[in-house]
Amino acid sequence: MDAWTAVLLIALMAGVMGWCMTPMVNGVLWFCDWREGTPIDWGLEVAFTIAVPFAWIFSLMEIFLIYHN
Repeated sequence: MDAWTAVLLIALMAGVMGWCMTPMVNGVLWFCDWREGTPIDWGLEVAFTIAVPFAWIFSLMEIFLIYHN
């Protein structure tokens, strides 16, 4: 897999997973919850916001690397 394939894969996953949108939407939801006094589980929310897209890209890269030859 060349560099352009990796770049295009990351761009595709950013669009599919909403990588750019997820932190913004979660930020709005966190702010609304904070204003209402709702307790926020920051660790779980931040983990899902950051980890899910990375897990998808890591998995797909592993598959491409294994089956490249």
